[in-house]
Amino acid sequence: MSDEDIPTTDPIDPTDDGAPPETPPDSGGGPAVGDPAEPPPTTPDPTPEAPGPGDSIAWEPRTWYTVTVACLTANCSEENVVKSAPLYSNDGKAKNIRVNCGVCRVDCKNLTATKQDPQPEEE
Repeated sequence: MSDEDIPTTDPIDPTDDGAPPETPPDSGGGPAVGDPAEPPPTTPDPTPEAPGPGDSIAWEPRTWYTVTVACLTANCSEENVVKSAPLYSNDGKAKNIRVNCGVCRVDCKNLTATKQDPQPEEE
C-alpha cells in the first residue's frame, strides 16, 4: 500500500472538547426564527410649550373660545398630544376654566385660547 492509498484526516485539535462551536453574536439583522419580536420603543412626544407666567390667558366672562390643550400626565396615552376644542368661559376666572383629558380624566394644560368671532348665538 502506498502513501497515496491511505485516507488522510485533519490533525486533531488538542483544545477540542467535542462540543459544537459557539454561535457568533447576533449581527442585528432582526430576530431569529422562533424569537419573539421586540416591540418598538415608545417615547412620548416632546412637552408642548405652555404660556409662561407673563403669558397667561386673559379670559372674558360668558365668552366662547377655541382652545388648544395638552395632557401632561406621565404615562397617559394622550401625554403631550395637543388638541383643539371649543370652550365657554363661564365666569371668566381661570380656576374655573378647565378641560379634562378624556383618557386619564386629569385637567389638561391650556396652551392657547382664541376668542371666537362671531360668538355663537345664545339659545
